[in-house]
Amino acid sequence: MEKFRSQLPNIAREIGSISIGSGLLAPFIYALTIRNLAWRTSLFWARLFRYDISHASELSILPPYHYTLIFRSAWSGFLLLLLWRVSNLAFDIYVAQEPLKRGQPISQDSRDPNGVLINGLQSKKPLVKTFAYWELAQISQNFPDRRVLIFRDIDRAGGPTWGQISSACLQTIQAVNARINGYGQPSPQQQQAQSRSHEVQSLPRIGTPLKEGQVMMNPPPPSSRKEMIETKVGSFAKSIGNNPPSNYSNPFSPKQQQYLEAARNKLLTPEQQQAITPAHVQSQLNSYITSFLQSWLGQPFRQTFARRVQSIVFGQPYSQLTLIIDAINSLTSLSTASIKEDAYGKVAKDIPVIMRTFITTYQTLERFTATLPVHWTDVHFSEDQRRSEDVLMVLSALRNGLGELVKAFGGFEKEVGIEAQDLRVAKAIAGMEG
Repeated sequence: MEKFRSQLPNIAREIGSISIGSGLLAPFIYALTIRNLAWRTSLFWARLFRYDISHASELSILPPYHYTLIFRSAWSGFLLLLLWRVSNLAFDIYVAQEPLKRGQPISQDSRDPNGVLINGLQSKKPLVKTFAYWELAQISQNFPDRRVLIFRDIDRAGGPTWGQISSACLQTIQAVNARINGYGQPSPQQQQAQSRSHEVQSLPRIGTPLKEGQVMMNPPPPSSRKEMIETKVGSFAKSIGNNPPSNYSNPFSPKQQQYLEAARNKLLTPEQQQAITPAHVQSQLNSYITSFLQSWLGQPFRQTFARRVQSIVFGQPYSQLTLIIDAINSLTSLSTASIKEDAYGKVAKDIPVIMRTFITTYQTLERFTATLPVHWTDVHFSEDQRRSEDVLMVLSALRNGLGELVKAFGGFEKEVGIEAQDLRVAKAIAGMEG
């Protein structure tokens, strides 16, 4: 509520200045452009239902800066802008609130807090899933009692709570690798369509069946009109196949080509002949397209590098950036806290998988952003744009997560099952010595 009240003076000043400006300009624009068209349109439809309306009805003369019109325009604009800005501000404040209720996670009041959390993590609805991952990140970092409850809940349908939570988080992180590796590959529907196109289908028979017996002997003379036509058509087709034309692509004879060349040299200068060559026309067309894309009109048609990376890495149509970062942070915090809070040791056996997933995702994302080709419509691309802000956020979360895991489990990697190669790579990514 305090944030809402603090923003109201700025909103009032902004919409006040805009409404005053629109109140002064809108009547003038309305009188010159919209009023006449609106009058004629309204009069046309009114005459369809009321025949007593005079055809000589004229539009009344109203000065553009009539004081009542100015006041109405300013007041209507003020109310409309106030509705838009206040609604937008209230929605932003409400959605940005942490998933807490009276200082506790929102699932705390339910009879089965862990079950509600798991259902949210596995939900198909993007909004429910987003808040579930956000709540899990809050629990893993700020609520030790709920962490202990997660570690101790091992007798549950579908497996222990930690197993289901870690599996959901790992699937969210591994989906980044799957989307990157699947980029450019045909979808299952396209693969099925290609397999169908390769299938050989029998065509209907359009000729006579093959002869049997002594096929090398001369055929008997035709005895009917139908056989005579078939013989003549077959002989003509064979002659065309045995003596094909030397050049199918050029329909003109050499003499005609000479006449055309002479006419072109007489009618066109060398510069004009060069201007109509396919290569020159293609070059001119490319320059026009590039100029259009560089203008503000071409902005909707540009496929920028950052936009393509975000759609590939974070999914479509809704970005999963927040889910990925919350999953990384949740696994990191729960894993490091399990050293003291996991009484049954269920988390330790999953540490190698978590560390390897972090390493693979980091390396895949780094390699993909470094090698993804630039789209030809991205005319303003520069090499420093390969690292977008969203990608840097994920890389930073993975790097910090690997650093925390190395600090927590690097001293007894053999007991946990971490391979020496994975540990070295994790230290190199986290920027740790040794």
